[in-house]
Amino acid sequence: MGKGMKDNLDHRTKQSAALVRLAKVMGPIRTEGLTENVVRQLKDCIRRRIITPGERLPPERELAALLKISRGSLRQALKALQVMGVLNVVQGSGAYLADTAEAILRDPEGLLIPLRGHSFAEMYEARRAMEAESSACAALRASDQDLERMRAEIRSMHAIQTDIRKFVGRDNAFHHHIAVASGNTVFIWFIDLLQKVLAKGQLIHARSEQMRSSIAEHEAILAAIEAHDPESARREMLTHLTLSKAYSDRETGMELQVVSPRR
Repeated sequence: MGKGMKDNLDHRTKQSAALVRLAKVMGPIRTEGLTENVVRQLKDCIRRRIITPGERLPPERELAALLKISRGSLRQALKALQVMGVLNVVQGSGAYLADTAEAILRDPEGLLIPLRGHSFAEMYEARRAMEAESSACAALRASDQDLERMRAEIRSMHAIQTDIRKFVGRDNAFHHHIAVASGNTVFIWFIDLLQKVLAKGQLIHARSEQMRSSIAEHEAILAAIEAHDPESARREMLTHLTLSKAYSDRETGMELQVVSPRR
């Protein structure tokens, strides 16, 4: 037997072993609250060391059959686990349990379920409120090192205005540094999570002319933080993060359902 065939056989044997172990403890998943139920069962499997960090999950087809759910439903749950940082998905290879999965799943379960079933408008509104307070706190607590990191991101934005993907990456990094400067780990977690969830819309909607105005807005936010003026920092962030600028373009194909006023 050639080395390639032997490696492939060993790989399939390991896959089968993982499926057998999971099959002993994981049964059909209720479709209502599917993501929550997958998280709950996976959390139990990790706690009992049935599957360990770095180990590859069985292929979607086999795992979906085990859980008695459609592959589409399973894919949605796995995507949620990826956003949470529980799974690492390697293109062409599969989903692997992240080294940090056990620590992440120790957190209160209600905080772990990603923002599903909500419109982009709702999520963006939540991001706007969180980032406004993050900026205000950063104005009170930012260190010289924090400020320099923000300046560096703005310098990078100026240099790469023609590369939308890189620009969005630097934009997100700028907001991440503000959250870090705020000193509040909940801000960091929530803002990073929302950036991942909203990433597709950012890339589709970004335009060169908007990137230039975006840099000016980032500079205004930074100036307020540098001046240690929390009210100005909050105001400049709210001006920067407006739904009409981010998700009003029909070409994005994004659902924009906004919460209706209560009567």
